[in-house]
Amino acid sequence: MGMDIVTAANDRQTGTMRRRSVRRSRTLACAALLLAATAACSPGTLPGAASPVLTGGGGARYNGTITYRRVGSVPFSFTEAQGLSLSISMRGDDQIFGRFETPESSGSISGTVNGSLASGTFDATVLVSSAAGGAGGTVTCEGEGRISGTFSGVNLSWSGGTIQYSNCPGLLVTSSVQAIAISPIPGAFGSRANVVIAVLGGTSIARGTCPGGAPGYPFTVEMAEHSGVGVTFDATFDTADESGARTTLDMPFRDLAGGSRRTYSVCSPSPGTYQAFFSGTDANGNGLRVASPIVTFVP
Repeated sequence: MGMDIVTAANDRQTGTMRRRSVRRSRTLACAALLLAATAACSPGTLPGAASPVLTGGGGARYNGTITYRRVGSVPFSFTEAQGLSLSISMRGDDQIFGRFETPESSGSISGTVNGSLASGTFDATVLVSSAAGGAGGTVTCEGEGRISGTFSGVNLSWSGGTIQYSNCPGLLVTSSVQAIAISPIPGAFGSRANVVIAVLGGTSIARGTCPGGAPGYPFTVEMAEHSGVGVTFDATFDTADESGARTTLDMPFRDLAGGSRRTYSVCSPSPGTYQAFFSGTDANGNGLRVASPIVTFVP
């Protein structure tokens, strides 16, 4: 894929109204109904039905366990099995986004789903920050990997390839998750921002015309914040092609207000695949790392 991608910020930015008391009551009511196995929260509608909180998709909140297993012998220690809180949103027909937290790690997933959140399979990129004990004490290791998983009724599972930690050399792990949906409304994570990056119109991009009239693959990226916590992005972001080669580009905009969404336009001159990786800091000082789904430019 040619990496001289054209990006242009679109100054459209809209806020989203939040009704927290209504959301909490719906969440508690639906969780209680689920435990009672009533039809209102049956596997056919939880979490496959569209959530009233989101636009253009559905979502769910899950509880479960994530297990990290080391590959090889490295001088880092951590708890292998950890309790997991996971929130997933679905946009359009094929894109999923999630945020998760455990006692010793937190992270995000972004990918595509074949089917729905009630019945389907998915492939995604996972970005995780893990607390690991080393010779110099506990450090925060920043990892990246690929996972694949299944939605079946209220159950979610994933497993995947190796997660590699760029700032903790030699630390490699695999991850697996078993979780159950407790609400069809995605949850917030306290004071942390939750940024969802979607490709409007889907992740398969047809050939068209770039700005200026040159042939290429134009599409629009939407970045939305769902926890009500503003974000300041780093000045640059990385893109990766199918070979894994990365290119650093200027960020089209730096600020994303809590509960708002913004878009920017992209046009690649060549067929192939593309994924973008963003980082920044939210208004409460928490680090943020999030990826777009993989986009395919159809020859």
